[in-house]
Parts: sequence; structure tokens; C-alpha cells
Amino acid sequence: MKYRNKPELQDRLAAEYVLGTLRGRARARFEGWLREDAVLRRAVAEWEARLGPLTEAVAPIAPPQRVWQAIESRLDGSAAPAPRASFWESLAFWRATGLIASGMAAALLVTVATQKPQVVEVPVVRSVEVPVPSTSMQPSYVSMLRDEAGNVVFIAYAARQSDELWIKKVGMDEPGEGKHYHLWGLTMKPGEPPQSLGVIPPGEKATIKLAAVADKSLADFPALALSLEPMPPVPRSEPVGPVVAKGDCQKFW
Repeated sequence: MKYRNKPELQDRLAAEYVLGTLRGRARARFEGWLREDAVLRRAVAEWEARLGPLTEAVAPIAPPQRVWQAIESRLDGSAAPAPRASFWESLAFWRATGLIASGMAAALLVTVATQKPQVVEVPVVRSVEVPVPSTSMQPSYVSMLRDEAGNVVFIAYAARQSDELWIKKVGMDEPGEGKHYHLWGLTMKPGEPPQSLGVIPPGEKATIKLAAVADKSLADFPALALSLEPMPPVPRSEPVGPVVAKGDCQKFW
């Protein structure tokens, strides 16, 4: 049989081999091909992965008592006839059951092979859009700040050679009357205080001006923090109010 360059035939033979319906000389010949053909081995592995989980739903069946009696008879050389098997222990019954199981397996194979793949829709809870001025991600600094519950509430983005820090509040309440948000850079060095990056303007999206381009203003800060400060917004050397969110400052390049 010429099977090379015939993907459908190779797939069918692999499926029959895994199901056990490929028998006798055909099975032996196929096993010889397997030793020499990586494509066939891959097809067999795919069918084993596809049909393997189905075996977990099949309960184990104990062999009839006559099987053990026949084994014992052969081991001790006894020629004593085994007692007459009942209908449930009949060889014909189990052979017929095997044929039925093979038929069901073949039908299952046809169903699996012909059915269209199902598309599972995964609900999206929320889409977070980084406020980038262009359509492509430039080499940049990006930070996602999370609140105490672990929710992303604030996003900061700046291109490496830009002195503008783009910010977006995500599901975050306004600071309230008499208060404002302040952004800080954290050096993570013991004893070194956070450094002010600027006051956050009101609104969902805004831009703050950095003291220099991001490569100079953010390079030394592995993390950022957001604090809630009292009005008026004045230059500060460290937070006065509580820190409400913080997160790593990632370098994307």
C-alpha cells in the first residue's frame, strides 16, 4: 500500500491503529512504517492525545473465571475439563461484545473526524487600553498600578525619548473634594525616599510633564506609587497622604 503523500490515508490508518481496529498483517506492517516515518508517529500521537481521555470514562472489566481456570490448568498440566461456562462467561458473548465495542469506537472515530471544531466564546470582563499616541508600541516604560485588592486602577506609559507621561485611570474614583492624586517613583533602596513625578490632573486620561525624557526620569525606578494628597497640589519630597496604588515599572524594549 502506498501511503506517503496521502495525509487522509495516513490519518485514517493512525486512527485505526490507536483504536485497535487495525489488526493482523496490516497492523504489523503499519508498526514497521512507524519505525521509519516520523509523520506517522506524529499522527498516532495526535490520535492518542485525542482519544486517550475517553478511556477514563470506561470502567475496568474483570476477566471471566474460566480464564483464570484455563491459566491454572496450563500451569500445572492438569487436563481436567473446566466447568461449563455460563452465558455471561461465554467466549461468543465476549467476542460479540468486543465487535460491538469496536463498532462503537469506529462510529466515534467518524464523529470526531467529521465534526466541525467548536468555538468557545470567553467573556471579556474588561478591556484595558494603554493610552499610546501612536498605533504601535514603541520602546517604552509601562506601569500598571494596583490597589490593595489587587485590581489594576491606574496605567502609566512613556516612550523612552519622550518627556510626556501618559496616564489613564481604570475604574478609579476621583480623589474627592479637597484632595488630589500624586505619582511617585520608588527606588527600592533601603532608606532612600520616593521621588515625586508630578501631580495627576483630574479626568480619566491625562498627561504630565516629566523633568526629562523617560530614559532619565524613570530609568532608576523599578516601581511607581500613587498617593492621595490634600489640596493644594504643591511640590512634595515624600507622600503625606496614604498610598492607594503601586506597581512595577516595566521596560519594553
